[in-house]
Amino acid sequence: MLKDHSQLKLPLSPYQGIYNAIIPANHLLRKIKENIDFSFVNPMLRKQYCENFGRPAKEPEMMFKLLFLKKLYDLSDETLISSAQTDMAYKFFLDLEPEAKMIDPSLLTKFRKTRITEDILEELLKETIRQALDKGLIKSGTIIVDSTHTSASVRAKSPTQILRDMSKQLRKEIYKNAFDLSEKFPEKPSLEAGLEEEIAYTKNLLKALEEGIAACGSGKIQKLAREMKELLEDEKIRDIRSKDDKDARFGHKTPTSTFYGYKNHLAMTEERLIHCGEVFEFMLNDVWVPARVEMGMDDKWYLVGLPGLRLDGLEARQE
Repeated sequence: MLKDHSQLKLPLSPYQGIYNAIIPANHLLRKIKENIDFSFVNPMLRKQYCENFGRPAKEPEMMFKLLFLKKLYDLSDETLISSAQTDMAYKFFLDLEPEAKMIDPSLLTKFRKTRITEDILEELLKETIRQALDKGLIKSGTIIVDSTHTSASVRAKSPTQILRDMSKQLRKEIYKNAFDLSEKFPEKPSLEAGLEEEIAYTKNLLKALEEGIAACGSGKIQKLAREMKELLEDEKIRDIRSKDDKDARFGHKTPTSTFYGYKNHLAMTEERLIHCGEVFEFMLNDVWVPARVEMGMDDKWYLVGLPGLRLDGLEARQE
């Protein structure tokens, strides 16, 4: 249950003056507290709580601030709570009295897992960064400081198998809807054939069928042929593991543990403020195109949905 704090007034602690005595005016957390209004957190998270039943919950604003501190200083839940118990700058930032007792670390874990979805966290961080930009707290460029692993929603295959499956699907559609074209099929490579042989066969297949596909009138056949051609023209064809998700890659969580998916990054400015991977607009062929910048498994930046496009020299702006 989420309590209504709109009419509550916190009692003034006799030790409240310690904050002004020991936290300098230029301390980062004082700057953030005095310039960013975190009151947007409670309304955003209200739907995540039951209005009338259950034990009173800790205020979402304070819990989000704890997550903010956790990312800002790269702390574990246990270390964060232990530090916040004695660090007056932390308590000042959290709107707690100097003598207040901190929560159990397990509550922070529960909050992170049951109250905040990925979409909500992104919106919370976006609003925080927006206010920081408006107040001039963020002035420098960004650097990558943290990344998480996200698994792809497709099964990984070898490039050879992807090409083989697409060629098979194309031949199947031609047998069904344009049988006369099947007479032009080149000889298939053996099942033991490698990627180079499969690439050569796919190119020969498309070349032999090019005119017939254009004239067959089947949108499905033409779409398959177009997708195969685009795949062959992709300079990263040897790294692709899915025809449906060309951006996913194999990565390593540990020296002995792999995953198939993406690295999702959080960036942080020199002022140590977290910055999300927001959408920007890029000037492409005299048109502003929205796209999200991500970093691939090879630690190189790319635009999602625009593989192979070099970022060097691109004109960009925030939406």
